[in-house]
Amino acid sequence: MTLDVILRVVIISLLFSFGITQILLPEIILKMRNCGMASNDVNKLYPRKIPELGGLAALFGFSIALSIVVGIEKLIGYVNELPFLAVISVFFIAAMIGLIDDIADISDKMKVIGLLLASIPLIITHHAILYVDLPFGMVLDLNKYYWIFWLFFVPLGVTCAANALNMSAGYNGLESGQVVIISFFLMLISIFQRNSIETVIIFAALLGCSLSLYQFNKYPAKVFVGNIGSMGFGAAIASGVIIGALEFYAIICILPAFYEAFATIYYKFIKPVDRRQICHSPILLESGKLKPPKGAENFTLPFKLLSREPMRESILVERILIFYFVCGVVALILSVV
Repeated sequence: MTLDVILRVVIISLLFSFGITQILLPEIILKMRNCGMASNDVNKLYPRKIPELGGLAALFGFSIALSIVVGIEKLIGYVNELPFLAVISVFFIAAMIGLIDDIADISDKMKVIGLLLASIPLIITHHAILYVDLPFGMVLDLNKYYWIFWLFFVPLGVTCAANALNMSAGYNGLESGQVVIISFFLMLISIFQRNSIETVIIFAALLGCSLSLYQFNKYPAKVFVGNIGSMGFGAAIASGVIIGALEFYAIICILPAFYEAFATIYYKFIKPVDRRQICHSPILLESGKLKPPKGAENFTLPFKLLSREPMRESILVERILIFYFVCGVVALILSVV
């Protein structure tokens, strides 16, 4: 990849995904409000009804932008469209699982099965680098585990990433903000690794649509992302990671989100506690600050932070996003050493 090609695909991907999402969001917000698809913006002294399903705009912004960029690149150069079609399909299927969950609140078992099936387009295309880049020039050869990789690790990766981002949601700006930071650093790592132009385009498009969504989702939120967005984003990130062999660095970038996953496993199988409702119900103080319910201090990453010091929702989200940023910097440094 030459510098001029990298700059061209990044700029085009960012502009189209950001612009399309920015155009669609006001209309979606209006439609959701008019049809009653809104819910209370909790964690505030004076809660408001906020429209749902903002992730729908990002879904279309990402997919349309990616299609346009691939079309342009095929006219002036060469790019393989198969990985892009696979990522768009994975995003759509995972987002539809999220949409059904937003509307009908499906069981955890059905969500897992649906997300496992969402990885099928990626498996069918078989487009991935089976040499995982590691720090200090080391490489992990996965060719000897070819079928295990495609039939076990790929579905598991898509499912885990989608669930991790979904479980870590629940506060204004967190769902979209974490995707902005994760996709930004994975895009930079893809550029420095120079192993896949497809990965650069995918993460640039994810950065654009998530940044646009963040403008409406940040505190105080004008729209909620919904499971349609958090699950779709997580699956799309996993797809880009698999295509570009960035698994090691992606795990570091997404590390804060896995707190919820580990907590879910611990409190479900090791120390069984019904924590589902409590996880999204911090105590709201008269000052407007939040604190965790007694005994729930370790249930989620936000509760862990709030147990040290009660804080307002906007400050809490800033602290968590700083964690993501630090993890991204660590991943970026390790990718160039």
